Amino acid sequence: MHLYGARGRSMALRATLITTIGFIVVASCYEYDYVITGAGTAGLVVANRLSADPSVTVLVVEPGCDERSNPNVTNPLAFTVPFGTHIDWQCHLENRSLEYHQGKAIGGTSTINGMTYVRGDVAELDAWAALGNPGWDWAALYPYYLRGELFAPPTEAQTAAGADWDPAYHGDSGTLRTGYPYEMLNGTLFDRLATTWEVVEQRRNRDPNGGDVRGFAAWPMTVNRDADVREDAATAYLWNVAGRPNLDLVQGTVKRVVWEGSGCVVRQGHTAEDGYEAVVARGVDILSSLDIPVVVDLPGVGENLQDQPNTILMYNGTTPEDLESGAITPYSTFLTAADLFDSSSLSALASRTLDSIPAWSTQIAAANGGRVTATALERIFRLQQDLIFAKNVTVAEIVSFAQPGHFGSAWWPLLPFSRGSVHLGGEGPLIDPQYFLAEFDKTIAIAAGRVAQRFWRTAPMAELVGANTVPGAEVLPESNATDAQWEAHLASAAAPNHHGLGTAAMMSRDLGGVVDPELRVYGTQNVRVVDASVIPLQISGHLTATLYAVAERASDIIMRQ
Repeated sequence: MHLYGARGRSMALRATLITTIGFIVVASCYEYDYVITGAGTAGLVVANRLSADPSVTVLVVEPGCDERSNPNVTNPLAFTVPFGTHIDWQCHLENRSLEYHQGKAIGGTSTINGMTYVRGDVAELDAWAALGNPGWDWAALYPYYLRGELFAPPTEAQTAAGADWDPAYHGDSGTLRTGYPYEMLNGTLFDRLATTWEVVEQRRNRDPNGGDVRGFAAWPMTVNRDADVREDAATAYLWNVAGRPNLDLVQGTVKRVVWEGSGCVVRQGHTAEDGYEAVVARGVDILSSLDIPVVVDLPGVGENLQDQPNTILMYNGTTPEDLESGAITPYSTFLTAADLFDSSSLSALASRTLDSIPAWSTQIAAANGGRVTATALERIFRLQQDLIFAKNVTVAEIVSFAQPGHFGSAWWPLLPFSRGSVHLGGEGPLIDPQYFLAEFDKTIAIAAGRVAQRFWRTAPMAELVGANTVPGAEVLPESNATDAQWEAHLASAAAPNHHGLGTAAMMSRDLGGVVDPELRVYGTQNVRVVDASVIPLQISGHLTATLYAVAERASDIIMRQ
């Protein structure tokens, strides 16, 4: 692999363009078969797999640096430490002071994320096919989950502390190391948590990676356990193939695309003054306002943003003596709507949700300026309603954590009906997730928050837990907080979960889709998107596992053609 600085070369490229950064705004003397914009989680999987064929040439363009020696990346205990540093893009949400963190490094966001490796529910992935993607379902994607993974079975001590696994659900010959870090808490807390969840009528899930995440479990992580370091995409997919002569990496940004018919010639620009020559698939109104010519009018690009608003409860208390500062407590509980509501309330909520879909569709279409129509949204929302109430997929996640002297929960609705957007702005991307635009999302968040409250006041955990410190009993009384108090708390405290997806969705074009089932941008011949933006619906698991699998399958699709 050759690494060039941003000013080292001016490249005129005739190639298939594969964008892995959600934006299709582009770049480039040498000719390459493939140009990949973004050396992130998905981009490096694709670069690795395509360059395995010595007859093709691959170029990756990435503004971030090599962070292999950065302890804020390698240390499994350093989650959140890189936020606000040079390896964090740190975009701001539109009209709010909250920050949206994305990795700026070779390895992308896999260098700064929480390292959680949890897939999702079978029915959620099966729903992709119903959105105009034949052949995209759990059965099709599952082999790719396994192909990429190299799972380290838990040690005896880790098993005693709650780690578990089913060999049928994990790969043992891939390049991405997963497992449980040595920093995982080895003590008595897990048994207390598990017993308390049983009292709250939530089962223990031995391994949430087999297509059923419901229940309480200790989740595996993207770590190299024996080396005691984070396993990011660069470690798993790039540095081990750096000797390939047909794989080049340019440090810089991709600025321009020169179009010839529906194909493209990519050119790299090195300064901001180069500006944009062409952008694929932005809405006409948005591009016109920025004086950017339109090549393909796909108004769904940048729309359909789905993220999960994250809220926290914290308590002081008497934590076990074996709980060390900095210990990793990877404990999560996934709940269905049937877990959150009694049968009468559940039936009423199902009916109310179905009846509300036309109004939500109209409201969200108005918020996005009609770029995704109310008719399209209504079809998508009816599918989502069926997943929740007929397929009984999980709709809320509660993470239980502890550090010396305090306990806490972070929780969020998993399948929000609210939809936001990401668009170009003068100073950077404008990110507006439109949290709680649909009433259903508040209903689920409040119900899950009440379960979290009840959990900490249930024995045996109640024997250790003291006063509520965040947000405090004056904000949320523990036994009788009203819906209005909960809604006020959510409005002031909910923060990004950084699980954003859907803004270049793999859906039929009439639904606002941007890419077809081969991940090719509609109206083009040689431009594809491979990143989280193509995932059309939220999933119950965390994004990392599924994003690696999507990139593995995308590589096969591209190579077959």
